[in-house]
Amino acid sequence: MRRYGPVRGIRQLRDLLPLIDAGAASPKESWLRLLLIDGGLPAPETQIPVFDGGVPFAYLDMGYRDIKLAFEYDGDQHRSDRGQYVKDQRRLPAVERQGWEVIRVIAEDRTAEVLWRAKEAFLRRCGAEIDEKPRFTRTFAA
Repeated sequence: MRRYGPVRGIRQLRDLLPLIDAGAASPKESWLRLLLIDGGLPAPETQIPVFDGGVPFAYLDMGYRDIKLAFEYDGDQHRSDRGQYVKDQRRLPAVERQGWEVIRVIAEDRTAEVLWRAKEAFLRRCGAEIDEKPRFTRTFAA
């Protein structure tokens, strides 16, 4: 930003830079993370390791480690790659046995439904209030 100074789009860049998270493994994971933030939830941590006996056996797309609430975006590879599907079907019950609640999201889910499920689970797991003031990024209009 310093190198290019006052050029077109620099103001938007300043707004967007804090939203970057290198842990996103796909554009849809970024979409889901921004949706949660725009919906009033705290910014989720990405690529959360889940341990069994001190050894990580799974990495969750994103979530809240302190309340063990995770979000997994299941893209096309979960449907078209049988090996990935089988791996997920075996991994998720093991994650849930560690006390995690996992909310799975697919492309066909409605935005409002995803947010409702996320907020309901967040409140149930921690009892904290959610900031209901609408926030938005350049991806999601207010």
